[in-house]
Amino acid sequence: MEMSKEQEEKARRQFEEDIKNVDQDDVEYASKKGQSKINEFGNNPPNALVKLWNDIKLMVALIADYVDGNYKEVPWNVIASIVGAVVYFASPIDVIPDFIPLVGYLDDALVIKLALDFAKSDLEKYQTWKDRKLAL
Repeated sequence: MEMSKEQEEKARRQFEEDIKNVDQDDVEYASKKGQSKINEFGNNPPNALVKLWNDIKLMVALIADYVDGNYKEVPWNVIASIVGAVVYFASPIDVIPDFIPLVGYLDDALVIKLALDFAKSDLEKYQTWKDRKLAL
């Protein structure tokens, strides 16, 4: 099953509108709710998110390190984009509600992909920082 063009556009518009209003409270919320959602699925994410699962976990880790003050080398617009995507992912009610079998996470995958495309280079820098930190 696929999303309709109308559903894609609605998810895209909601995501773009959401990131305009991201504040520090949203960043903290995304850190907690994103980690909770990752823990909920463990190593068995919904099919629509399988290919993005490691990226989603990286996005949530970046937010957590940002909140904790461990990593601040990321522009606010990138944080806002990632936070918007994680909040969208963590919310059960969105363009296509998550509880709908087979298609419930297709809109989440689209929004995650939009944020990944926007934040790619900053996520790569964060991954390098994280790898160096773990090597110490």
